[in-house]
Amino acid sequence: MAYRRRKKSNKSFLITTLALLLTIGISSQTESLSGAGSNLANTIFKSIEGLTYSVSSEIMNQIERTVGSKETRSEVMRLESENRSLVMENARLLSVINKEDFLKNEAKAIENSPNEFIKASVVNSDVTSLTSNFTIDKGKKDGIKKNDIILQAIGDSKYYTGLVGKVTEVYDTTARVETINNQANDVSFINTRSGDYGVIDKFTSRTIQGYMLDVESEAKNSDVLMTSGLGGVYPYGIYIGTVSNVSMSQDSLRKNITVDSPVDFSHIYRVLVLKGNQDYETDEKSNEIEGEESVSE
Repeated sequence: MAYRRRKKSNKSFLITTLALLLTIGISSQTESLSGAGSNLANTIFKSIEGLTYSVSSEIMNQIERTVGSKETRSEVMRLESENRSLVMENARLLSVINKEDFLKNEAKAIENSPNEFIKASVVNSDVTSLTSNFTIDKGKKDGIKKNDIILQAIGDSKYYTGLVGKVTEVYDTTARVETINNQANDVSFINTRSGDYGVIDKFTSRTIQGYMLDVESEAKNSDVLMTSGLGGVYPYGIYIGTVSNVSMSQDSLRKNITVDSPVDFSHIYRVLVLKGNQDYETDEKSNEIEGEESVSE
């Protein structure tokens, strides 16, 4: 009986010992596998992290090469702002220079022309309609009347002024002007060289279009055109411009002409209102004054 108990006890001891050894072995293997798994995961994630960093770095470098770094973009914006300021300043200076020449021509016209004028500034805000009509800052209180003639001082011809249009509406302090480019304002002209008549009836860009009343009449480039006095609106002798092209219509029934005007209708900002339309005298520059200008130039 005692022998059986000892044998059973030894058997239990062996089982317990084997179980303990097995547990230790499994635990050791689990730790080993866990460490290996951890190392493997670290290796994989480390590679992915390195690849991601490389890709993102390359993308950022590409973006910086394309649009510049934050500092570069800031510098570019600063330079663009300075450039805009310089462009505006340059435009302002050019405007001052151009206006200075214009004001000199205006002063000469007022001083030397045999006619009397009222100076007026354009106050129209609609630039798109400036070539056909605009508003001036003079009205009834300044002696402006309907059908008063509007001229502009010019400096590149033998005349002091060029034709702009006429007053169509008058208010207390302003007046509405309709230019010779307005379709409702046909202007009769005379060719000073041949004495032939014609009519202005169209405007394109900076050129004026018209036609000769007699298809057989003579007209050629550089002919000087003036108002004819016909129609009762514009008196005789106001300088309109010079002929730059002559052509026949397709049916040969009309002789068309193109006129270069000394007035830039798209940039009008000052005009002269003629006082006493019926007393107008052609304001051709005298030979003495033309000679003085040639010497000064």
